[in-house]
Amino acid sequence: MSQHVNKKEESLSAAGNADRNKEQSVQVSLRLRAAESSERAIVSNVTAVQPSAGLVYLDFGFLEHHTIEQISAAARKGESAIHIDGRLECRIAMTPQHIAQLNQQLTQILKSPKQVMPQDAEPLTVGPDTILQ
Repeated sequence: MSQHVNKKEESLSAAGNADRNKEQSVQVSLRLRAAESSERAIVSNVTAVQPSAGLVYLDFGFLEHHTIEQISAAARKGESAIHIDGRLECRIAMTPQHIAQLNQQLTQILKSPKQVMPQDAEPLTVGPDTILQ
């Protein structure tokens, strides 16, 4: 019987160690400060994700309005391939672990869309009078 009790104690002890070894999430308040050209917002309406050895590249680009219309027209005509040029605005290299964290953060935002845009904020609209750099 003493062996049975010891095994039970060992299993409880092992379970306690397993709980301590699990990853815990901690909420951290982080404020990033702008440096040099990072103060300028990047406007992007197209993205590309390119995996490579150990990193994932996130490309953020911009297509002019007339280019988007060309794509729509080509699709209506049934064209299967079209070549267009856009402007690469930003490339970010991240590890797969950081991509997983980004995915988690974006999923949280998408689950509660009211947090994405406050009611008093105006949505960004890109028109012919908009200046993009």
